[in-house]
Amino acid sequence: MEDSSTQDSLVLDQLQVLSLAEGFFQSSVLFALLRAGVFEIIGEGAASSTELAERLGARPETLARLLNAGVALKTLESEDGLLFRTPESLRSVLLPNSTSYLGDWLLNLEYFRDAFAHLDEAVLTSSPVAAFLEDAQGEQKRTRQFTLAMHNYAVLRGRELVHFLDTTGCHTLLDVGAGPGTYSFHLAEANPDLQLYLADVPEVLEVARDVATSFRISKPVTYLGVDLRVDDIEGAFDIILVSNTFHMLGEAESRRLLSRLYPLVSHGGSLVVQAQYLNDNRLGPRWPVLLDLIQLCITESGRNHTVGETKLWLEEAGFTDVEYCPMTLVNTNSFLRGWKR
Repeated sequence: MEDSSTQDSLVLDQLQVLSLAEGFFQSSVLFALLRAGVFEIIGEGAASSTELAERLGARPETLARLLNAGVALKTLESEDGLLFRTPESLRSVLLPNSTSYLGDWLLNLEYFRDAFAHLDEAVLTSSPVAAFLEDAQGEQKRTRQFTLAMHNYAVLRGRELVHFLDTTGCHTLLDVGAGPGTYSFHLAEANPDLQLYLADVPEVLEVARDVATSFRISKPVTYLGVDLRVDDIEGAFDIILVSNTFHMLGEAESRRLLSRLYPLVSHGGSLVVQAQYLNDNRLGPRWPVLLDLIQLCITESGRNHTVGETKLWLEEAGFTDVEYCPMTLVNTNSFLRGWKR
């Protein structure tokens, strides 16, 4: 017969596994509230379930079940089950008019959740189960939502990059695979001498132009509408930023891109690879490991990479004095910087 300590340990093991398995319940409630626009409708005030149902064209009793779940998960507040509010502590991340809004990024996670539902298939076939690039660029609304998701993700971390990446003496910066341009806009705010060149596909750069209006940038931004997989860029730049890009390309394409970018770096200039790096044994940290699996589910060749192998790629391309810079513990990003001497 098992003693009480063994039984307690068994219960804790069961709870740990159940907590992992049941995580999709909580995220699905949050995704549904976001997609329905509940937080946006409530805004800074409060709304009754009847008012919300009328706005959304839903049955009040059906909507109330979702709202009640939101209260149970502490993403909504209510004392009587009739009047609902967004918790004040969460308004900055759940209301669209906030500079810290995370709604687009959260809905992008919903896309990853749906792909992860077929993770076993992706593993067993070594093939993606979702066409992420085609979906992201297939229609204007989806392209905009994905690009804004990248902005949500970068807007907090970009402020850190400014403190760790020294651009003193740099006058030109090329942002390769710029997305919304958020990291570069932060850098340009901190260094008024920095002339930005943002390279990405034209439909993504349309969103970047909108994002730029929320930053104080002293020099006009040059937008280069290119597909980096097939198009070339001309010019010479003091610093080139490649941020959170290589994990989608895979090793062969990443190495090829670095060799193409090396000639574009001015003598004495540098190239920065910002990423969510895996440990050298590839067993962590948590988010880089999950990001590696995301690439398995949504790309043909993408996989996440380590500091060591990325340093090797930089050196193979011709960069020297490659240095690694982690940022704070709450930031999943860090970067490698190689120089062209």
